[in-house]
Amino acid sequence: MNTRKFRCGLVLVLALLALSPLQAAKVRDPGSPTVLLTGSNRGVGLALAQEYAAKGWNVIATCRTPSKASELQALAAANPKVLVEKLDVTDLRQISKLAEKYRGVPVDVLFNNAAWLGEPVASQQFGNLDQDMFVEVMKTNAYGPLKLSEAFVDNIAASEQKKIIGMTSGLGSLTIMARMSRFYFYQMSKAAMNMGMRALRNDLRSRGIIVAIVAPGMVDTDMLIASGYKGDKLTPAESAAGLYAMVAELTLEDKGVPVNVDGKPIPW
Repeated sequence: MNTRKFRCGLVLVLALLALSPLQAAKVRDPGSPTVLLTGSNRGVGLALAQEYAAKGWNVIATCRTPSKASELQALAAANPKVLVEKLDVTDLRQISKLAEKYRGVPVDVLFNNAAWLGEPVASQQFGNLDQDMFVEVMKTNAYGPLKLSEAFVDNIAASEQKKIIGMTSGLGSLTIMARMSRFYFYQMSKAAMNMGMRALRNDLRSRGIIVAIVAPGMVDTDMLIASGYKGDKLTPAESAAGLYAMVAELTLEDKGVPVNVDGKPIPW
């Protein structure tokens, strides 16, 4: 055996093992910040992936079915710093698997964007309330962001920016939507998500982690169309640009209340 070659090979193997998973794969720029996005295959989520990629970030873009996310896959093909991962935020095994894969990798921003309005709408109106749909909407919109934050909290704490973002909606405001009862489950889930993020903010503040609640505004997406909204609306790109700017300015001194993309607080 050539002892010198053996030693060189052993040194190389040990060096690779010392690297984080992304560094070893040479698909991440250690000098750039990293964002982990959920629900990145369409709408505001896809626009956020595009916005962060355009700003030079490492983007871990997740969605339930990557094989069907053609626009997201095209973004990743054009930018090696964009990684597409399979993730259903209601699947605990998938959350654990993803967290293990990225164990030790600093994540500057965890952006909990994935949400489900619930279909058909009639199944979440009084007189026809569907329990199974209620459970799925709550798991997706309220429990998912909280559990994902729990799974990646060490990644967040190890980063420079240390930010966890919950995507809310005016539909979760008791003040604004006091007279609306079209989307019982969705409205309840967003109010619950707000409370969960608020509690999380209190728990993680001592670790220097910023937890914020933001809303994308009225955006021209399938979800808005399903809601029946007919007024003025933003494009997904416009909303994503505004959200990016908001998140970039967040500090531990922020009040942690829900804020719309236009900078206006959303009353509870």
